[in-house]
Amino acid sequence: MSDIDGAGLQRPNGRESAGLISTVRSILTNEKYRGDALIQKQYTADFLDKTRRKNTGEIPQYYVEEHHEAIIPPDLFDFVQLEIKRREQNGKHSGVSIFANKIKCGCCGGYYGAKVWHSTDKYRRIIYRCNKKYAHKEKPCSTRHLTEEEIKRIFVKALNSLVEVKENVIAELRSLINGVCQTGELTEEHDRTEQELCVLTERLEMLIRENARVAQDQTEYLKQENKIRAHYLEKQDHLMRLDEQIAERESKRNTLEGMIQVICGINGEQVAFDEELWSGLLDHIVVKEGGAVIVVFKGGIEIGVEG
Repeated sequence: MSDIDGAGLQRPNGRESAGLISTVRSILTNEKYRGDALIQKQYTADFLDKTRRKNTGEIPQYYVEEHHEAIIPPDLFDFVQLEIKRREQNGKHSGVSIFANKIKCGCCGGYYGAKVWHSTDKYRRIIYRCNKKYAHKEKPCSTRHLTEEEIKRIFVKALNSLVEVKENVIAELRSLINGVCQTGELTEEHDRTEQELCVLTERLEMLIRENARVAQDQTEYLKQENKIRAHYLEKQDHLMRLDEQIAERESKRNTLEGMIQVICGINGEQVAFDEELWSGLLDHIVVKEGGAVIVVFKGGIEIGVEG
């Protein structure tokens, strides 16, 4: 059961918290969210009873980069892996700024990170600058740095531009949902593939039974069995890709529907920076070499803001 805190709010108990942490961690370390795929994590140990087992080296595994569209940007995914490793080594946790991995350099494509200027004197301040600015010393990135206040101002300005045409934006988002988030055809193909797998399983079972009942040329028998098994693994891989595509489209639908709901709730000009709107609407910000800034909202809507 959950506990009730002093404010009368329900909070998860130890077991529920551990389960939530485990779920979040599995998402943050799953290569599927990066856009990659590890093929054959599991295998069918027995085609007769369809027993599935974790592949610990029994059959080859293949890591495919850019297998499908990423849900978590690769740079952000890699950053999270390093952060998880660092925390495990140090046994410490630190807060992450809401601006982390949200601002991209238009010069090299890298992310902006927080840098401290004048760390030991009264002029100390935090700025955000391309993490790879000096990665190539002969030609540093020419994109400018931003202060936290500038980031907030840029977002509020872009948000107000978005709200001015929100009816058109909502219509565009709904068009995206109807156009690229449909899963009907994929689901039908998924069902057909599952049926094909069942047919292959039946064929293999019949082949095994026939071999046990009647003496056969074992070379020819193994040739037929291996052919069916190879076809089965091919269809199984296709089924996994369909699962990923369906999940990706459903995730995108949820994102776009959530964005529509947030936009519908915004009335009038926004004066102050709102962290929830930042988290709910922003995909990322791109700082161009000439100083221009492009704010990219979820759904791919781009709004330019003068620097």
